[in-house]
Amino acid sequence: MEREEMPVDVLFVGAGPANLAGAIHLMNLIAKHNEDVSEGRKEGEVFEEPTIALLEKGSRIGAHQLSGAVLDPKALDELIPDWRERSDFPVERFVARDDMVFLTNGGAIKAPWVPPEMNNHGKPIVSLGRLCAWLGEIAEEKGVMVFPEFAGADLLWDGDAVRGVRTGDKGIGHDGEPLDNFEPGMDLTSPVTILGEGPRGHLARKLIERRQLDRDSNPMAYEIGCKEVFELPPGTITEGFAIHGLGYPLDMKTFGGWFLYSMEGDKACLGLLVALDAKDPLMDCHELLQKLKTHPYVKGILGKGKVVKYGAKTVTIGGWGSIPKLYTDGAMIVGDSASFLNPFRIKGIHLSMKSGMLAAEAAFEAMCRGEATASVLELYKQRLDSSWVRAEMEMSKNMHANFEGGFLSGMIKTGMMYFFGPGADIKPFTPDYEHMQQLRTYYAAGPQLDSKLVFDGTYLLDKLSDVYLSGTTHDEHQPAHLKIVDTEICATTCKEEYGNPCTRFCPAQVYNMVDNAETGRQEMRVDFSNCVHCKTCDIRDPYQVITWVPPKGGDGPEYAIM
Repeated sequence: MEREEMPVDVLFVGAGPANLAGAIHLMNLIAKHNEDVSEGRKEGEVFEEPTIALLEKGSRIGAHQLSGAVLDPKALDELIPDWRERSDFPVERFVARDDMVFLTNGGAIKAPWVPPEMNNHGKPIVSLGRLCAWLGEIAEEKGVMVFPEFAGADLLWDGDAVRGVRTGDKGIGHDGEPLDNFEPGMDLTSPVTILGEGPRGHLARKLIERRQLDRDSNPMAYEIGCKEVFELPPGTITEGFAIHGLGYPLDMKTFGGWFLYSMEGDKACLGLLVALDAKDPLMDCHELLQKLKTHPYVKGILGKGKVVKYGAKTVTIGGWGSIPKLYTDGAMIVGDSASFLNPFRIKGIHLSMKSGMLAAEAAFEAMCRGEATASVLELYKQRLDSSWVRAEMEMSKNMHANFEGGFLSGMIKTGMMYFFGPGADIKPFTPDYEHMQQLRTYYAAGPQLDSKLVFDGTYLLDKLSDVYLSGTTHDEHQPAHLKIVDTEICATTCKEEYGNPCTRFCPAQVYNMVDNAETGRQEMRVDFSNCVHCKTCDIRDPYQVITWVPPKGGDGPEYAIM
């Protein structure tokens, strides 16, 4: 098959905060270099019309971005120092009130003291989708070639060196055969490919496995986060607030927490995070979020509101110990694809942005040398180790391991870590899916599934109603992008041992056990058109028989203000 080939100088895959910051920083470095060479302050060649490309699988920049988010502006201050003065900066509000709350079944205990690391006073509350759209405009103004609706399907190799990315074919039928409107994917070749696809990145995963980049690190660990945006009566919200909470509706065996932030106008967002190493085989983050909204404390703030937007996404929480080797011949990994999030602060946007900027510096060095071997791209790791990223992340390097024994012991260990330091060694932990217990172990007296939730379609929503609010669409004529190796496991072993947990933990009701009249049993039906691209199934499935691959470029959620 003949494919169009497009050579570029540097290729960024994924238009999240890491790669957008990296692309902007790289263009700034090139511009400064050209100016210095032209005016005789530096020796070298001028880079005339550099080709810096950025691929994004969403329909537009920001469409697939979801986060809390209270932004630590540390990296933004370095990248765009005048962002506060810019009238177009997409801030929701600035934090004026900062609280930490522990919820019991019916009450709320406000913490008398907020640790400095969790103090957000004065920081901007942002929609990550709007922030990335803003960064995308700046990148394009600087000359970055942005390609939305192009999903990276596979890596291109020259031996063991990455030489670019092949985008997904379009016009493929559900049977895998080309349709009349078939368009073959394009090969974008580049000496340097920077992968920033978010958590459980498709190409980053392939790169890590082939080059064994994680052999000296812990596995990546994740939480699933479900988030809703509420529209409240006019005049309800008068200040910027950021509330972080623990406790209800999670039990003492499960790690997680919730956040409640004010937004622009009379909007607020509520999110719940649940660790994907949860022992409960029937853990359902979406249902737990609905339960959270029934709590008197939360309902007292949001009870008169209407849900207007929904989304779900995984979050990397393994921290410093889960970061793999970040470079190899021809490629680097940045952002959430490499676990750049501080689990103690529940913040990662600033870390992702800085990782992208440091990778851009290594890419620029490769452009100057005309060589992108691992020995050149190692500059990325060297600068990372001497930066504030490592200084911040090392402090919480054992946070995830602390909670493997349960919530209470984890809080005690984390408190000791906070006051006495994390220790010299990184504690090992095992992959999330290995922690799920079988039904008969976790529910000795039988599963308790009566949630007693009454969905009203306005404040309390079922999954499919929320999926509608996520704006998710997929061409249903394409092959399913969720691959199950053996559905017989779903109908037999998994049903018996775990109760088909994917039908619960999926926040978009993609997986459904339905009656088969011919076989007389329930079998798996995959409604991939509901998928919000969170990749929880790929991570948490106890048999590891589900794989998420990118669907047709442009498909998926439309998060907008998320």
